[in-house]
Amino acid sequence: MQHIIQNILYKNATKCWECILKSIYLFKELLKEDIAFNPEEYDQAVNILQEANSLYKETLKSAKKLLGPSDSHVSDHYLKWRDQLLDEFRILAVGQEFEDLQMELQKDEYLRGWMTEEEITVLLRKHFQAQQSGKRRLSNIKVRIILDHLDALLTEACELNREVMQKRQSNF
Repeated sequence: MQHIIQNILYKNATKCWECILKSIYLFKELLKEDIAFNPEEYDQAVNILQEANSLYKETLKSAKKLLGPSDSHVSDHYLKWRDQLLDEFRILAVGQEFEDLQMELQKDEYLRGWMTEEEITVLLRKHFQAQQSGKRRLSNIKVRIILDHLDALLTEACELNREVMQKRQSNF
């Protein structure tokens, strides 16, 4: 059961990230001036982008299940067990102050595989205050950063897709 919780979030997020990067690479290749438009490569890039969108939605759904508010019928024992597992797999952030969180997240192997220290700091600054408001928990900021990073990459891939379509239409 412990590996299920880790895999639900990180496995889908990692697959999503890989798909997005692959689609971005393919779209950029299609945008190169010296390369003729290849419909098969374009279809491949679009299919990979669609898979990334699907994986992003699954990741978001898993994050809401793992970190969001629980149903009223869920026992306190289950909630405590869930929190222990989230902590054990370091899905939750520990620090409560900006500097502590910054150091913690910049040292996190998972985040460092995806982002530079500067990118982590920018996203932390973006979400630090909002993550403390309302019913949000600061400990969930790591997942918010992961989702925000994936969303930004998806946006970039979609924009590149539009550019490829414009290039394709201008060549006809």
